[in-house]
Amino acid sequence: MTKTVIARYEYIQFRIPKAKLDVFNTMVYERYGMKHGGKTKMFLDLIAEHQTSQRIALLKAEIERLEQRRQEKHEL
Repeated sequence: MTKTVIARYEYIQFRIPKAKLDVFNTMVYERYGMKHGGKTKMFLDLIAEHQTSQRIALLKAEIERLEQRRQEKHEL
């Protein structure tokens, strides 16, 4: 028998400039249409995209470091 993991949800409330909210709402509409939960999905997608871009930056830095080290060994 498998256990069901129940996600715990919390409310988030903050204020942003209206112009930024308009941009966000436009992005939500373009990506999800007028579906229920679109803003939540967009917010979670933005967080995931940000985390992915951070991981990519770290991996690029690691690749650069390894290539530099390999080049230094090759020069010896």
